[in-house]
Amino acid sequence: MRMLIGALVLVGWVQAGPQVPDIKPDDFARLQAAIRPQPEESPWRDIDWMTSIRGARQRAAAEGKPVLVFTAADGSPLGRT
Repeated sequence: MRMLIGALVLVGWVQAGPQVPDIKPDDFARLQAAIRPQPEESPWRDIDWMTSIRGARQRAAAEGKPVLVFTAADGSPLGRT
């Protein structure tokens, strides 16, 4: 019986998880700036992505460059499924 009670207490403690402290208003702006993506962190956003394969092929041929086709396993990366 003691073992069962101990196990239940342990399960309750584990499920409760760690307590997360509240964010103080003074810290909010600093934390928001720290977690916001910085421009230099996402260079792929600077690429002039095209949504038309025909237009991309024409542009690639004109510039002598290859075409990179980016797709997702569960549908369009643009959200058009």
